[in-house]
Amino acid sequence: MKNFDYLNSSSKRKFLNILGVSLVGSLGYGIFGLYKKDIHKSYWSGSMLGAPSKLEIHSSDKKLNTYLISEIEKLVTKYENIFNLQNRKSEISYLNANKYIDAPSPELVEVIKKSKFISAETNGLFDITVQPLWELYYNHFIINNNVSPIEKSKLKETLKLVDWNNVIVEENRVYLNNKSSITLNGIAQGWITDQITLLLAKNGFTNTLVDFGESYASGMYENKRPWNILIKGKNIEEVISLSNKAIATSGGYGTIFESTMKNHHIFNTKTGSSSNNFKAVSVISNEAWLSDALSTASLSMKKENLKKISKRLGTKTIIQENKNFIDIS
Repeated sequence: MKNFDYLNSSSKRKFLNILGVSLVGSLGYGIFGLYKKDIHKSYWSGSMLGAPSKLEIHSSDKKLNTYLISEIEKLVTKYENIFNLQNRKSEISYLNANKYIDAPSPELVEVIKKSKFISAETNGLFDITVQPLWELYYNHFIINNNVSPIEKSKLKETLKLVDWNNVIVEENRVYLNNKSSITLNGIAQGWITDQITLLLAKNGFTNTLVDFGESYASGMYENKRPWNILIKGKNIEEVISLSNKAIATSGGYGTIFESTMKNHHIFNTKTGSSSNNFKAVSVISNEAWLSDALSTASLSMKKENLKKISKRLGTKTIIQENKNFIDIS
């Protein structure tokens, strides 16, 4: 296996990583080329959407580093106050509690609209209204420490709350029908990765790797070759090359509720069961939000349907079957 520059896996901790150089015509530096005297290193650490996060920027312009750290800190605070389910004062928490929100932020509206687009494309297999299913599984297996399966009657009742059409976006309001509640954890990390990538590009960073749960590789590693990204499935890994592309990997092994690993955090919205059609799916596309959402939905899809949607949306899809990764695009 060739050396890799970064890991993309559904089980990794959230880590926001930015590498690059700001001056026009200058080189971008990868992990093994950062120890030059004219390169300034700036760091930030904190929390993003409830997970520990950290940030590194390496460039030849110290003032620009300071500016970007400040701007990204502002974005972190802003996105925490929009998308974080654990933040009781966030917009998404307000929406779930009250079933409506007036004057929602443009960011919340944009991500919800993108989620509804993917829901339509996948026949509802991507669905942000799965939050009641998450709560059912979490309470059953974690809070109540049950080892037996969830009762079918409870599952059936909870499924009545899962329908992406219950999320209504109007000009100055978002509201939820039928007592629905939402989570944007299957798309927001990718969307945030895209926003940070855009911010860096506007400031002249052309060779960068940005990761917030999902990865976007811009330009070249050390200005010489594409970035080598290690994709990790269940007991299997492989290195692929990326340049100016995003990648997201989803697998049931990421967050499990009990020891058999059959019950995990990605749900089939038609049955209410955890999705286990594939052990892992990686989606490569032009935008991290698309890779994020589609990789989540892919675990519930049949291979032929996945091939069709991959072709329609212009993505590259890699699935894990047994101990092999297979490109089905």
